[in-house]
Amino acid sequence: MSPTPYDSPFNRRALLRMGLVAGAAVAGVPLLSACGDDDEQPSPAAAGGGSLAVLKVGAPNAVTDAEAGNPLLTSIGATLIVMRHVYDSLMVLDNGEYKYQLAESVQPNADGSVWTINLRSGVTFHDGKPVTAADVVHSIRTLGAKPSNRASVYANVDLAKVTAVNDRTVTVPLLTPRGDFKEAVLVVFSPVFPAGMTEFSKPIGSGPYRLAERNGTTTRLVANEQYWGGKPSVAELQIVGILDAGARLSALKAGQVDYAVSISSTGAKTEANSELTVVRGGAANANALSFAMNQKLAPFDDVRVRQAVRLAVDRQALVDNALLGLGSTADDVVGKSLPGYADLPARARDLEQAKRLFTEAGITKLTLRTGEIVPGMLNASRLMAQQLKEAGVELTLQEISPDAYYADLMTLATHPFQAFYYVNRPAAVHLSAVTHGKAPFNVTGTSAAYQARLAKAQATVDDNARAEVFKALQEEFYKEGGDLLWGFQEQLDAARKGISGVRTMQSVQLFDRATGSA
Repeated sequence: MSPTPYDSPFNRRALLRMGLVAGAAVAGVPLLSACGDDDEQPSPAAAGGGSLAVLKVGAPNAVTDAEAGNPLLTSIGATLIVMRHVYDSLMVLDNGEYKYQLAESVQPNADGSVWTINLRSGVTFHDGKPVTAADVVHSIRTLGAKPSNRASVYANVDLAKVTAVNDRTVTVPLLTPRGDFKEAVLVVFSPVFPAGMTEFSKPIGSGPYRLAERNGTTTRLVANEQYWGGKPSVAELQIVGILDAGARLSALKAGQVDYAVSISSTGAKTEANSELTVVRGGAANANALSFAMNQKLAPFDDVRVRQAVRLAVDRQALVDNALLGLGSTADDVVGKSLPGYADLPARARDLEQAKRLFTEAGITKLTLRTGEIVPGMLNASRLMAQQLKEAGVELTLQEISPDAYYADLMTLATHPFQAFYYVNRPAAVHLSAVTHGKAPFNVTGTSAAYQARLAKAQATVDDNARAEVFKALQEEFYKEGGDLLWGFQEQLDAARKGISGVRTMQSVQLFDRATGSA
């Protein structure tokens, strides 16, 4: 039996990242548009270079990433990049917009209990067969059941009753009405593969590339020249799995790869030169870094303590110190620069008010569970200890090794105060994924009244009304919630000089429009 993505500490962290978007909902009134139309395809000249025969990409991989292109076992890094190039999805989050891809439209019935998906016409798989409703039905049912590690995304779908009405129409009944099915399910994860496909060693999709071979940790993809979205500008992609960030940067400097996915802030600061370009993802493609306070556990069941901790920290100093300035400050709610964010005011440091609140609550000592779970987190924890001392509170750091930090996922919600990180997702995706009562990663705790308001927001079919309810939830979380969300750690990549046109979709790099010198 081949290993699963759950077997190593590295993949427990990857699982955490995936779990934070599982079963999520999203608000906002996003622009829904076709994705991949010819008029969206930049020409090589416009992108600043020419087409490429081969582009080699160094990307994070885990020791269990043995079956590239299997959407049921996709984790992060190399396997996710392969998956995104081989398969198209029904919908995607692209450049801050929710976009249709294989779907042409997605519409609810009156109460959001049944959704109808109409498919784009003229799309074929790599084997030349048309993409039909039967393929979508099979894909949804397969993704929604074990061993799929994204099954929780489809937890509210009545899988047995998903039906192909005709070749281009699918109906999807839900177990409970939801107004956010598009954003909560299809945008999160909806790759489509042929009906009957249950074995993925030789995957078939409709994406811009097909898998040619897997050799050790290298996966070779060749362009699908008949791709409905336009012929790719790179004829061959080689995705090389390299676990260590420093090793990926070294491979780029040595000319072994053309593009390195995910390098450290230190590497970005020190290694950029005339031959390399650092590619910054911005807040929209970032980790959201937090010191999480559990509202159900003392002393953070007192709102004054949560407010005091938030007011005592200097967020810009944390970003400058821990992220070397290659990031941006955050204001306690995930989702900045993404659809549906409530444009919350910047949280300013106020030591005097923090001191007053700590004194009223009788707090002089706190303990933080922390570790180098992302680069810079320990430095941030130590600096926060200094900042809290200025507010009259002694902070003890309980340092845990990164491999042990997520060893027992089920105990995460039992710690009063801990360093934590999330993938920056639209605010409502995050709130729904981690703040409802049954969320496995609810490390901040929420009241029953809050959870009732969240359920109401999720069930609201009207986009405008749902957006307003979710904005109110964000404002509530901003005022009284349990995250001290202090910074966005940008996705940092590096490229050989002259490489351009690389896009990022849902924090995954896409290379089908990349250009550069040979």
